[in-house]
Amino acid sequence: MPPPPSRIRLLGPITINSARVGAPKLACVLAALALRPGTPVAQAELIDRVWDGDPPDAVLNVLYSYVARLRAALKPIAGAAIRRAGSHGYVLDIEPEDIDLYAVRALRDEAVELNASGRSDEALELWRQACELAGDDALVGLSGRWANETRAALAAERLELLTERFALELDAGHHAAVLGDLAALSDAEPLAEAVAELLMLAYYRSGRPADALTRFETIRVRLRDELGADPSQRLRDLHLRILDHDPQLAAAETPATPMQLPSDIRGFAGRVAELKALDQVADSVPLAAVVGPGGAGKTALAVHWGHSMVDRFPGGLLYVNLRGFDAGEMVSPREALGRLLVAMNIPGEAVPEDVAAAAELFRTTTSDRRVLVVLDNARNAEQVRPLLPGTACSTIVTSRDRLTGLVALNDARQVPVGTLGQAEAIELLTRILGADRLEPEPEATERLAELCGHLALALRIAAAHLAGEPHIRIADYVGELERRDRLDVLAIDGDPAATVSANLDLSYRVLDEDTRTLFAQLGALPGEDFSEELIVSVSDLPEADALRVLHRLVAAHLLEQHRARRYRMHDLVRLYAARIGQRALSNDERAALVERFMEWHHDRAFEPIGKEETNIFLACEALRDHPKLWRLVLPLRNTINEWRSISRVHRLIDVAILRAEHSKDDLGLFRMTSMKAGAHRSHGDSADALEFSTRALALAESLSDREQATASGNLGIYLFDCADFTGSAESFIRAVDLLAATGHSPAQLIFFTGNMIQVLARLGRFDDATAYLRSAWTLGEAGLTPEQRLRLTLSDAEFCLSTGEFKLAMAAVDAADAIARQDSYGQLDMWRRQVRAQIHLHAGRPEAAREAFEDELALARERNMVSFEPEILCDLADVLVELGEHAQAGELVAEGRRRWPKLAQNFQVFLNLVLAGIHNGLGEYDAALSHAKIAVDAFAAMPWPARHELALVALADAHAGLGDTETAREHRAAADGIAAPINRLRRGR
Repeated sequence: MPPPPSRIRLLGPITINSARVGAPKLACVLAALALRPGTPVAQAELIDRVWDGDPPDAVLNVLYSYVARLRAALKPIAGAAIRRAGSHGYVLDIEPEDIDLYAVRALRDEAVELNASGRSDEALELWRQACELAGDDALVGLSGRWANETRAALAAERLELLTERFALELDAGHHAAVLGDLAALSDAEPLAEAVAELLMLAYYRSGRPADALTRFETIRVRLRDELGADPSQRLRDLHLRILDHDPQLAAAETPATPMQLPSDIRGFAGRVAELKALDQVADSVPLAAVVGPGGAGKTALAVHWGHSMVDRFPGGLLYVNLRGFDAGEMVSPREALGRLLVAMNIPGEAVPEDVAAAAELFRTTTSDRRVLVVLDNARNAEQVRPLLPGTACSTIVTSRDRLTGLVALNDARQVPVGTLGQAEAIELLTRILGADRLEPEPEATERLAELCGHLALALRIAAAHLAGEPHIRIADYVGELERRDRLDVLAIDGDPAATVSANLDLSYRVLDEDTRTLFAQLGALPGEDFSEELIVSVSDLPEADALRVLHRLVAAHLLEQHRARRYRMHDLVRLYAARIGQRALSNDERAALVERFMEWHHDRAFEPIGKEETNIFLACEALRDHPKLWRLVLPLRNTINEWRSISRVHRLIDVAILRAEHSKDDLGLFRMTSMKAGAHRSHGDSADALEFSTRALALAESLSDREQATASGNLGIYLFDCADFTGSAESFIRAVDLLAATGHSPAQLIFFTGNMIQVLARLGRFDDATAYLRSAWTLGEAGLTPEQRLRLTLSDAEFCLSTGEFKLAMAAVDAADAIARQDSYGQLDMWRRQVRAQIHLHAGRPEAAREAFEDELALARERNMVSFEPEILCDLADVLVELGEHAQAGELVAEGRRRWPKLAQNFQVFLNLVLAGIHNGLGEYDAALSHAKIAVDAFAAMPWPARHELALVALADAHAGLGDTETAREHRAAADGIAAPINRLRRGR
């Protein structure tokens, strides 16, 4: 284990938090203080040490500046500071262990205590850490008498530390391992007799007595020539004992150290994070659970890490394949303990038959040995617990199971091993095949990694095929993977272990019957991932049982919980699951499964679709011949409402209509006709949308009240688009009344109520709006979903805005924000921002309105909700007119008209109103007059009194600009006669 990093280093270049203190005199000030932490250093003493008796004239000012610079550099270190000590000194307050010299001394003192108590293995590890931290020369970069004397003293201290460590290494029998380091130290310190003695002994114990005698002669001559002295009596005695081959010089015989790990994996690549995690686990707890799917490379990771840690585990490296997921019988705890104890030099006949007794013996045997135990391929926690070694040892367990029991009861830390990243996958291929093979085909190489699902086993199998056929192109092999069943291609004949499908069989075979069935069911379903609710629904099990089975699949790494309550399969696991589904389920079972799947999606057609949209598209393509395809298509209404993938949805609607007509499914035909109207609306075809909505209303007459309500409510939307507000309101009222009378679908009732409130408020029918809002809230707030409460709260805000109660409106929007804080609500998130902006605009706060509309536009673009952009751009342009930025407003309108040439009729009217304001502001009164007349007539016909009022003001401004003040006065008077509450502050009335 590497020593902990020091915050201040004096041993080597002087640093603070690894940043070198470059200026030598600044570094000297720090060194002088850090060598005596917590102890005052006189100002005169500091000056003498730094300037070596020759200070500059302004030395005090220079010293102050150095102290100030050091104080700033020390701020990141908690508790570290330089303070004045009396009137003529400084003291460095810092924990001594934050200075490398004192950290070395603390490690050495602890090592001495451990060694004295007989814990030599632990003591030796601390000595190693201290020596590593001690580094080489101290105070690098400093010069002068004080620096040289201090450096010499610290060098002597380091030499003593190294001598103590190497003496203990020899006592532990590590003479061969440290021979090179000892020789280098002796060369660097040719007069150090204690080091020479240790080196001679290491040479002798390594079978090199001649080298030991040569080293004695070398130091004897050196001592005579340089000091005029002879070697010490102790060194001369060792020389004679070597000449006599004294048997007591030989190292004590120790049992062979077990080294059972399999060979390190050739071409090991990546896994930087996982290796680091194993380092961290080993530093804090003795048990790591390396868990992941079959073929991910768990064993390779554990073995590779173990080989890199040989020095850390002098007691040996033990390994047992527990065969928990192999085709044969798994290894019993008693059998595994027998192997482990024999490896620790316990005779086989001495191993108790009783598992508990054998486990106790194993713990006792390993308690004073630093051993790494790798328990590979464990089935479960019960198989592992008896095999855990004694204290001071570390254990790595690998398993396809999550081993949650080991985490709960044995304080294991999980190290998940999943698929490789793209770069790691390519690195693995490169290590096996060589860069020369891959570099000419970078795109094919990337595609190969993708088709292997970045699974280590699949990548190695693919690489093995390519290595065996050096003349074929990578692109050719990629083509074979794309044409054929990948599970068939990713296999090596005659070697079941090197086959992806056989590897997955090992995980599948240990599942219980219910878990196998659910795995097969999920394999038979289309889609990218599965919600927890969907899984419970299609399983046809009680919820509690379904969730238990689901968690077993996750624990077996055949299913991954990639988001809260959402699950997915790895690409190759999905292919395997599809095979299982085809094989394990009958035709009737698959048909019933698909029915439950479609029904689940159909039942959520009026909920936000974001998390299921991709799955529904995939399911529609996979089940496009199903007679009830419309049940899957229906949830995509949310997609076309937000102007996404409109053409794709439109094509699916047409297919679903054909299927419904062929099967004489009146409900399906009605649903898809209604949805086709929505698709036309999203294309900007308001007239076609109105036509299909009218057809849907006729189809609904033979259906239930709920369908009639749906048809009426949808017609209200399209009439609103076509600027028929009166007809729109009546359609919404019919829909809401039908739903309220029958008690059907609170979600639909609230949806249509929200739309209706906007229309009634625009018509100025405030009493009707109030009554319907109260009625909707009487459903009981506690019984409403967050989405329903959000919609009604925004309806409250719209109503208050229309009546000019801006404070109440803003309070309602704030309440809506609080509801929406925990989730995403699609269109409602846009509505919240739009209402907030409108409140600011009509309350006389155009800058705040501008910011709010820009926030809405950013969210629309972030979420690709294209349908909102034209209205937001026009709203922004309306605000810019208020701010007097007419040219920029014109640019926004031009952008909107260029990108969306087909817009709903009511929106076109608003566009004319905004253009009238732009042209008035630019002094283009003829153009303003033309646009204002269109707006006045249209808003009067809708009718929309508030906008009619603003259009009359714009018309008056145009006439005034043209010099027709009388007509301007008449139009302004007409506007004043309307006096819509929402315009009160905006017009300054």
